[in-house]
Amino acid sequence: MKALLASLCSIFAASAAGAASVTVPDNSTSLAGVAAATTALLLDAGLKPQNAGGGVFVLDAKNFHCDQHLNGALDASSVRAGLPTLKCRINSQNKRGTNAGQTFGEGRAMTELLQKVQGSNPPGGAAFSDCGMGYCGIFAKSIRCSIDTKIGNFSNGGRWSCVFTDGQ
Repeated sequence: MKALLASLCSIFAASAAGAASVTVPDNSTSLAGVAAATTALLLDAGLKPQNAGGGVFVLDAKNFHCDQHLNGALDASSVRAGLPTLKCRINSQNKRGTNAGQTFGEGRAMTELLQKVQGSNPPGGAAFSDCGMGYCGIFAKSIRCSIDTKIGNFSNGGRWSCVFTDGQ
């Protein structure tokens, strides 16, 4: 029993140390539009671009966490029955029901983008959600987007790029 517990602890410790990152440029064919949409959401959420020099600005959302309740088990007379609720925060904890950090109003759109990024990777890649028993916890350790303001042609690529890092 002790050996089993020790091996489980080592698995969890190893997975916690091995966060995965995925870089998505705006000219990605498999994730078209994800970098630009993510950048727009971060700007809309009020994150301030930081000047990285050379015409490049960076937005960095740290510790993005959402609690999603699926509400499938609610009584049909409830207006929420069958409709998932979603509450998201940045600068938060990866903990169910947390109120730490700032509210992120565009959580539904951001979680859809995170699902696209997660779905585009091979098994063992970035994982942003963990679901069970009518609840999903969604967490990204960092969502960091860069904007290259020297690039004026928005359709050729290279202006926006985002790095998504899970909390695994």
